[in-house]
Amino acid sequence: MKMVQAGMLATLLLGAGCTHRHRGIVPELPEPLFASPVAPRSPVQTALPPPGPPAPRSATNREPPGWRPPDGISDRWQHVVIHHSGGDRGGAQTFHEFHTTVRHWDELGYHFVIGNGTDTPDGLVEVGSRWTKQKHGAHCKVPGNFYNNHGIGICLVGNFENYRPTPAQMASLEDLVRFLMAACDIPLDHVRTHGGITGRTACPGRYFPMLELRRRLAVPRAGIGAR
Repeated sequence: MKMVQAGMLATLLLGAGCTHRHRGIVPELPEPLFASPVAPRSPVQTALPPPGPPAPRSATNREPPGWRPPDGISDRWQHVVIHHSGGDRGGAQTFHEFHTTVRHWDELGYHFVIGNGTDTPDGLVEVGSRWTKQKHGAHCKVPGNFYNNHGIGICLVGNFENYRPTPAQMASLEDLVRFLMAACDIPLDHVRTHGGITGRTACPGRYFPMLELRRRLAVPRAGIGAR
């Protein structure tokens, strides 16, 4: 039964990543999930399934509960690494089940997941257990695992080889990255994409608006992430 469940999860997902000192740094981690190979693609965009209702946004523009772990934020974090899931549907629980059942990892590989209105509300930021524990990621493998040990992995649900993230996803991503930049003293040039780091994947996809995100982050804004 477990093998059948694992196969179903694989089919779903592969259609489609301070107060404490450095902790739990490991020399090796498994290959990251959803590493879309760099290859020529059709220029035709496919439509994202109609999104569900957007996640409620804070009227005060303050950081949402859960973004700051109860025991504080480690000083290990130096980069933010942005991913897409590579599939049209999903959420943190679905990805956790795939990572643990099929990949045999200990838990969800990302620190945060941002929904697209399928499994979770459009723009909802789900906080992964790795962030709560301030634990290394399993989302961006390089020699020495620097970006797993020191990079905060954010996965947006969707396949951005075929379409753009939703406006709600981008708004939540901007809020989250502003918070992380301020809380962890991460400079803008350390906000990167998975493919931009490894050069071995298209993740987070050719329609992900990285230049637009950088322009928005470069403009100071009161509220979340304000220094």
